[in-house]
Amino acid sequence: MMAAAQAAAQGAPQIASNPGIVDLSDLIVKEKCHCLNDASAKPFANLFIGDDRLVCESDDDEQLLMTFEFREAVRLHSINIIAPRGETAPRTIKLYVNKPSIDFAECEDLPSAQTIIFTQDDLASDLVSKLKMQHFSMVNLLTVFVEDNHGADTTAISTIKFNGSPLASFNMKEFKKVG
Repeated sequence: MMAAAQAAAQGAPQIASNPGIVDLSDLIVKEKCHCLNDASAKPFANLFIGDDRLVCESDDDEQLLMTFEFREAVRLHSINIIAPRGETAPRTIKLYVNKPSIDFAECEDLPSAQTIIFTQDDLASDLVSKLKMQHFSMVNLLTVFVEDNHGADTTAISTIKFNGSPLASFNMKEFKKVG
């Protein structure tokens, strides 16, 4: 039990089930999303198809820089990244909130809102990584930087899902003080 609590505190994936938290895929503005260093044969657009056999794969090296824009501000609770098992699976990702023009060099230098280190087992469809609420309470744009993988020359990702709630649906009357 202690290990599970410790893993949760570090952002390690957990089974997805939390009332009020929904898949935010419908709020992503796909036309305004983009990716740097994706291979033309396995493009970023594959992430939006919903078929885990199709992947977005990096081109020149293992790094990917993906930007997701939401139709309205959202409160992000967790992220679910699905990838094929093996050395091409992402290992270290860094998340940046509301930074519209960040590049690879800035990702290496700027502090991220959260860094998550994945094992290959963490990248399953039924696992999510909880996010630090204080950094993800008002997100219009999320940048996902895949810094490295498990040893391959390129990185492959099948799906990325964001879980949370639109801010417009957040009712302050239902907010309960903790502590």
